Amino acid sequence: MMYDRILVTVDGSEESKKAGFKAVDLAKQLDATVVVTHIIDQRLSFTIDDLEDKGKEYINTVREYATKQNVKSEDLLIYGSPKNDIMIIARKSEADMIVMSAHGNTKDKSSPMGGFTEFVLKNIDLPLLLL
Repeated sequence: MMYDRILVTVDGSEESKKAGFKAVDLAKQLDATVVVTHIIDQRLSFTIDDLEDKGKEYINTVREYATKQNVKSEDLLIYGSPKNDIMIIARKSEADMIVMSAHGNTKDKSSPMGGFTEFVLKNIDLPLLLL
């Protein structure tokens, strides 16, 4: 199978940053494009400007690494429902694969993976690399 577009989700956690860098490294090997995505959860009570600034920061960390590695990258920052919108993003971005951390910005690390990751695993029919 050919992988031309790799979708990676970032949430500001160290784990998602590592997943972002791994997605870039993989894209370099495959001559693919990385689509770096952050979904601002519409249920959060912070100001939108603060959330957008943080989301851009998370995305830019991975995009800067992609630039240094000469890897094509795109970004997508949206405000919505992570679980509902990841399915739309995967389809609209024409992703061939998803790279993500098993745990993101969750405090409970006792389960093998976070709820968002488990949702993606069960509901999106694309190859998934979990880190």
